[in-house]
Amino acid sequence: MSLAAESRGRSCSRSGRGRLAHVIMNKPDEKEIGNEGTQGSHRPRRQGSGCYCARRASRGTPIPGLGELAFLWNADEPATYPDAGDNPAAPGIFPPVGGIRFLIGTYPPNGVVAPEPTPEMHIEDDDEPGFHRTDTTDFGVLLSGNMALELDDGAEVLMSPGDVLVENGTRHRWRVVGDVPATLASFLIGAHRR
Repeated sequence: MSLAAESRGRSCSRSGRGRLAHVIMNKPDEKEIGNEGTQGSHRPRRQGSGCYCARRASRGTPIPGLGELAFLWNADEPATYPDAGDNPAAPGIFPPVGGIRFLIGTYPPNGVVAPEPTPEMHIEDDDEPGFHRTDTTDFGVLLSGNMALELDDGAEVLMSPGDVLVENGTRHRWRVVGDVPATLASFLIGAHRR
């Protein structure tokens, strides 16, 4: 059975030819699925196994002005398969060209998300707090809370849980709407800028 056929990451599937798939199960009431798709405790990962599944809470790294980011998979270059299936754990929030970041961000309620700028963030002198652009294509799904995506032309898109976005290197900022934190899962791909 494929990952897509399973309900919300509750199981994992063989990915063929010894390639490993990773599934992180964050629901404490679910049982772990072992390497061969059987219920039970986790067995050590080995080269050629069907998948690696773990049940654990995603630990976030606090970042002032931003909230918490849980870095799930970070690579600075495209993968070459087969490989050991380990997270390359590349540093930084934003990937270089060809790199990826898979993360979950939890942002505090009632405010603009405005971290200290990093070298990868392009900020203009007259930008309001939080506005930036990066050389990435960002894919996201809002898991909880409500957020507004503000664009530099004044447009604002209100997002609710389950809403999906694709952001293509535009100037933008995030704002949490309401009195509860918002959680956004994001996949970033480093891109060229013309």
